[in-house]
Amino acid sequence: MKINLILAYVFKFVTFVFFSFIILVYAGLLILLPLDILFQVIRLFAGIGFPTVIAALLGIGTLGYVGYKVYLAPSLYKLVFDVGYQLIEFTRFQLKRFDDLIAAEQSGKS
Repeated sequence: MKINLILAYVFKFVTFVFFSFIILVYAGLLILLPLDILFQVIRLFAGIGFPTVIAALLGIGTLGYVGYKVYLAPSLYKLVFDVGYQLIEFTRFQLKRFDDLIAAEQSGKS
């Protein structure tokens, strides 16, 4: 009986770590995507022959334009944040399933 309880706790922890990693990857993608756009545009303009400062200003302007276009499509960024929220809710639901199993094991022990 005790080994089942220990295994339930271990698998709950592994599930928590897995979903935490997935959520962090998703949040990291949302943070790093604009930075990558900025870096690639600066690299493109610097490769064409613009000085680095001017390429950086053009890159910031281009990133602002892309951000403005995303702002004009409110359903797009609402969808992105809704997907992240649903991922968090799915994680909570899966961890609650382990709580039921652990409670059943503990009540069977006494």
